[in-house]
Parts: sequence; structure tokens; C-alpha cells
Amino acid sequence: MIPEPNIITPDAWAVAECGDTVAVDFETFYTAAYSVAELGLWAYCHDPRFQANLVAVTDGERTCVCPPARFPWDTIASRTWVSHNRDFDRAVFQRLQESNWCPEMEPQQWFCSAALCAYLQLPRDLAGAVKAVFGQTLDKGPRARAKGTHPTEDYFLAAEISRYAGRDALACSTLWKHLERHWPAQERRLFELTSEMGQRGLAVDWGYVRTKRTELEDLVCAIGEALPWKPATSVKQFAEACERIGVLPPPSTSNADPGFLRWLKKHLDSEAATWVRHMQRMRSANRTARVLEAMEARRMPSGRMAYELKYFGASTGRWSGGGGLNLQNLNRKTAEGVDLRQAIIAPPGCVFGVADYSQIENRVLLFLAGDTDALRLFRESPDADAYEIHARRTMGYAESESLKAWCDRTGSNLRQLAKARVLGLGFGCGWRKFIDVARVMAGLELGEDESKTIVEDFRRSNPLIVKLWNRLHDACAARAGHHYALPLPCTQHASPLKRFLFYRDVAVRKDDITATVAGDRMHVYGGLIAENWTQATARDVLASAWLHCSQAGFVPVLSVHDELVFELPEATAEQDLARIIAIMETPVPWAPHLPLKVEGKLMPFYAK
Repeated sequence: MIPEPNIITPDAWAVAECGDTVAVDFETFYTAAYSVAELGLWAYCHDPRFQANLVAVTDGERTCVCPPARFPWDTIASRTWVSHNRDFDRAVFQRLQESNWCPEMEPQQWFCSAALCAYLQLPRDLAGAVKAVFGQTLDKGPRARAKGTHPTEDYFLAAEISRYAGRDALACSTLWKHLERHWPAQERRLFELTSEMGQRGLAVDWGYVRTKRTELEDLVCAIGEALPWKPATSVKQFAEACERIGVLPPPSTSNADPGFLRWLKKHLDSEAATWVRHMQRMRSANRTARVLEAMEARRMPSGRMAYELKYFGASTGRWSGGGGLNLQNLNRKTAEGVDLRQAIIAPPGCVFGVADYSQIENRVLLFLAGDTDALRLFRESPDADAYEIHARRTMGYAESESLKAWCDRTGSNLRQLAKARVLGLGFGCGWRKFIDVARVMAGLELGEDESKTIVEDFRRSNPLIVKLWNRLHDACAARAGHHYALPLPCTQHASPLKRFLFYRDVAVRKDDITATVAGDRMHVYGGLIAENWTQATARDVLASAWLHCSQAGFVPVLSVHDELVFELPEATAEQDLARIIAIMETPVPWAPHLPLKVEGKLMPFYAK
């Protein structure tokens, strides 16, 4: 159990020696609109509204809570620090140093207990982690009550927040001491590289950003004026307008909704169809304009744009976007004439080197399933993609020319069907879902019987993948009443790497399995576990490449899914990119027979 903190004054803290590791937790002013979640770390800390009210510091025995300017920082200068969400607390500390509220100093090391918990697939938030590990409930109410207020102006709230901050700092310290031995060195290094990358930021074409944002805002105003109701994007008022002209409103206004697409086809020539297209354009323009606005808010004095990438953003270990600007999810296509990726540019004298693993998840799935024949084909046919390999292995394709060239010449949709099978059926997808998958991923319209036939044929012709699903399903079910820990291939090769997928508190009812994953209760089955195992292994391939590239002096400025992006000097860009590709294609020690292929491009701005 985490006890109540023994809170002492700054003077009392200063007269005694503290422990080697201290937890540091800042409490800052925030509102619904002014928060880290909306603005990101840099913009939040450099906003005029920024105010750090308190800092809580504990060594596990004693806890000091006070305004940051009153804390004796020299007493912990040579210590190891830990915070729950280290990058936030460090950003606050650095901002206070800029304002001369804290001295110029650095801790010996500064760790993150939130990243540690995420690595162990525990809840990332402090209260969730404490509940999962110690079964103890942390009261987060005081923090919620402080929203939009300055605790220093309310005596009772100030006392409540002081106790709250002390408890949080002690909880962070206790979590770290209890769990830190389970966080391997290479994963700690990946966390640091991720953090440094976001702090370094990206070069941006600010003229393009300003021009396009203005154009989008003008477009939104013009379209809004063309619609006969206000606010122009109101679905309720759109429905009422449809009824006034005798048109039944659609179930939604989303192109992803089959019901809407059927409605649109029926009413294509009606005024209502024109209205809904205007609304869709407005939403698209507004979304894109908000992204450009978010980019401008993150402009640092250096001219580069700060951003955040969340280490272990998913339970598989993959990274995710954060801080109100998700660079993992920028539009692939232009939206109202704006290409968001084009705004991200290489700095003067450099070009981007983009190195992307080719269809890594399909290769990893075959590796995990033990399909050595398919992997051999990848090695023997390095120019063939996963769809062609699949078609040759399981769909009867035997022509001498590439599948793509043959389909282009003959008009066959065999490659699109192979694409749908590869992307949609490797993890247990049923025939109903596959109808939607084939439409979205490959542009194929399938009927019920055709979808059933394709799914059955895939499973019959890929017995090793089906056996993998069944094996993982049975292994998880066998752990009913306990935890199921699935070792990643890197751990099977070298146990100190300590990489597992955790399915906690497994419960089985008939053939239904539930488990807790990263704090959430969910249904699991063999295909889903295979998908998680595949994604986690692909992530580890990228992580290994990231570490080796950095060791060789090639430090990426961005990572999106299965790619790394580098700023390379123009004079040596071609040679540097070739070296990067060679590093990334080198087989990993724990999967020497997994064939890796990397596609590399040089470009002046970021693009796919």
C-alpha cells in the first residue's frame, strides 16, 4: 500500500540528506481549452496562461510540496529523478528555468514511470497504474476541482491540492521502485530517442501553412453562406431542410456509412445531395485548417515545429501521436487543395530520406506461422510484393511476368483480390467483415456467397496461419484464472530483452475469452492475438533499426508506422540513404530468416 506522504517544509527538506532517487511532480494551471492534450507540451508551457503552482518532491520517506521557486533544487541536483509523464514535468521545469524561477541544473538522470507502465502494458495514467499494481484507489478529484482555478487564491483548495500532489509524487516513486527492473535498457533508450525527436522538431514551410490556412477559412465562410441554415454544419437543421423539400434525411452524412452511400445514389440529383456535399467539404476544410493552426501554435524560436510521439502508444509497443497534433495520421491525399505533408520540409542544404519497411506485417505473420516456403519466395523474388507472393503460393498465379504487369495488361482484378486477402484475412476476419474490408482496402464489391468462398479458400490454402490462430487461442484459454504472457521473438532469442504481450486475468466462458489488456477488459481470440503478436514483432524490427541507425549517426526526425524519416545533407544523401537501407534490411539476430525489404526515397518535403 502507498501510505499518506510525510509532507515537510522546504527548510526541513534542505537540512537532511535525501535518497538517491526522487520523484518530481508539478501542478500547473489548466482549463478545458488550455491543456497539454490540446496544445502539446511546448505550446502549453509557452502560452501566456502558463502557471506552475506547486512542485512535489519525494524520496519515498519525506515529501516536500511548495511553489517551485521555494524548493531547494540544489539538494537533488546530483540525484536520479523520476516523474509520471516525464516529458511534461521536464517541459515545465525547463520553462521555469527560462523564466529564472528555477536554477540552471540537470538531474543525473530523469526517468518516466508512465512510459515504464506503458511498456508493461499497464494503464498509462497514474491512478490506473496504481489500481492495477497495488489495488489502491488514487483520488484524482482535487485535480479536477482545480480546473480553471488558481489554488493559491483558495486556502482550502490549496491545502487539498498540496496533499494531492504529495500523494501523486509518492505513488510515482513507489511504482518506479516496484517496477523499474522490468524495463530493459534498449527500451529506455528508445523512449529517450522518441522524446528527443519531438523536442528537436521538424522544419516547416510556414508560408505554405499560413497561405493554406487562410484559403481554407475563406472557403468555409463561402460554403457556409451557400447553405440555407445556420450553423452550416448542423446535421439537425440539414435533416429539417431535407424534410421541407420532401426528401427523407440520410442515416448519417459520412461516406464510410453504406446507408449514406445508398441514400446519395437515390437522391443524387436533389438539392439535398448538394447540401450534404457542401457540409462534407466544410468539415474537411475545418479539420485541415485546425491541423495547420495546431502546427503554427507549436512553432519554436528556432523556426522548427515541436511535436510529440508517444512511446508505447499501443499495447503492442507501436508509437502513436499525441499532444493534440497527430503526425501519424496526416491525410494521404490533398484535402481542398491542401497537402499537409507538403508543409513538412527538409531544412536548407538537406533532403528527406524516407525509409519504409515493405509489407512488414505480412512477412512477420508468415514468419510467426512458420511458413518457410513463402519466406523463401520473398528471398528468391525480392522485387515481388506480398500480393504477388500470396497469389503464386495460394491463388494459382503462375505467369512469368509480375502480377501487377499481368493485371495491368489483362484487366484482371486478381492483384486486388490478393491484396484484400493479404490485408484482410490473416487474422481471422469472417466473411461479413471481409465484404467491407475488400471494398475499403481493394475497391472490390463482393456478395455474400463470394465472400464466404474467398474466406474458406484462404483458410484452406494457409493452414499454418490457421494453426497459429488455434495455437494462440488454446494457449490463452489454458491460462483461465491467471495471466497469459506471450513472449516476443526477441525474448525467445535473448530473455533479458523481456518483451511480452500480456493478457491479464484471463476468463473463459464456453469458447469466449476475455482478458485485461493495458487496463481495458476486452474479448480476445486466436486471430486477434496473432495480429497483436505480428504488430508487436514488426514494431521490434523497426525499433532495432532505429537503434542501429542512431548508433551509426543517422538519427531520424520522424517515425510514422513502419518508416523512419531522416534529414540528410544534399551532398551525401544518396550514399547516406543507401547505408540506412542496408542497416534496416540487415536481418535481426532473433529472426535471421525473416526477409526484410526497405523502400527508400529522397524528397524535399515529406510525402508517401
